[in-house]
Amino acid sequence: MIISKKMSAAPMAALQKNGISADPHLIKVGDYASDKAYKAACDLLEMREQDRPTAIFAFNDLGAINVYRAARQHDISLPEQLSIIGFDDVYPAASMCPSLTTIRQPFDLIARQCIDLILEAREGKVEQNYFIFPTQLVERESCVSPARP
Repeated sequence: MIISKKMSAAPMAALQKNGISADPHLIKVGDYASDKAYKAACDLLEMREQDRPTAIFAFNDLGAINVYRAARQHDISLPEQLSIIGFDDVYPAASMCPSLTTIRQPFDLIARQCIDLILEAREGKVEQNYFIFPTQLVERESCVSPARP
């Protein structure tokens, strides 16, 4: 898993809910800068083969693009040896090879809510400043079930 800054509570809660303990060696900080995401991916992919992850969840699709780059440079085939999932569903996700499985965010709804929040703040009427938006899993070609021994 490549994350931005630090592991937030939501992914940790999801892991716990499903009986999975987070291995700190498999959590890398990538941030939004390409070089940091690429370095984080390389750190994961340079592990011994038996310790290397079979899937990486990137903090956004741009981070996932850098995981693709790192996988190519380490001769790791996608998705046979490594599944990748991103977050956002930005433009190139569907055009990548293999096409990127991702989590789609409702950008239009987020933008509308931000504008409403700004207008409310200008009027001194901010009632709520924390929002949870619906997301959607977009299944494409970058993820497969891991091979069973």
